[in-house]
Amino acid sequence: MSNKMGLAISFNKKGFVFSLEATLALILFGLMLFTLPQIQTTSLKELAISQQQNDLLRVWSAKESSESEMSTDTQKMFGQNAEVWVNKKQLLPSQKKKNALASEGILLDEKLNEKRVKIIVYYE
Repeated sequence: MSNKMGLAISFNKKGFVFSLEATLALILFGLMLFTLPQIQTTSLKELAISQQQNDLLRVWSAKESSESEMSTDTQKMFGQNAEVWVNKKQLLPSQKKKNALASEGILLDEKLNEKRVKIIVYYE
């Protein structure tokens, strides 16, 4: 194969050589890959908190729970690290920490009146 300037890669007995344009393109491609945002993995702690939040919402949807029962259940499950909101009214204040995980659900009673319930859990 002849060594022409238009080729991106040239071959010889020692191996192959990249042209200046090909080298710059590879460097730019590598930099672009390096700057892509990294996917954050969910820890087991976050998974357990999310499961507990969803369990509470499921229990409350199965039986008509009062706001005081919701506050009590949340305190038993998460202590002072959780907030409960029902229809944009805060029932249970908490001590805010660095990280938060929230779950929200709509509960319907027998008359199909809806309650929007949000549980926010703060953790380290």
